Amino acid sequence: MTYSPSDLTSRVIAVAADVFGVPPESLSASSTPETVEAWDSISHLNLMLSVEQAFDTAIQPERMTELTSIEKLIAEIQQLQGG
Repeated sequence: MTYSPSDLTSRVIAVAADVFGVPPESLSASSTPETVEAWDSISHLNLMLSVEQAFDTAIQPERMTELTSIEKLIAEIQQLQGG
């Protein structure tokens, strides 16, 4: 399924909010581990797995460590979906 940029951003933020246990309004595309207290190494892995499941895609393990913001994660999903 292909998402519009705003729908994709909203969906990634919703998944991240669920993983981090925070309200979606507290996150944005510029959110990073430095700005989200709950974003630690374990929750980062949980975020990657949750995004893979939500978007029915697979993120290469070596890329996972590079996806250190919501914005980078959105760009990765767009690329994986051919966008």
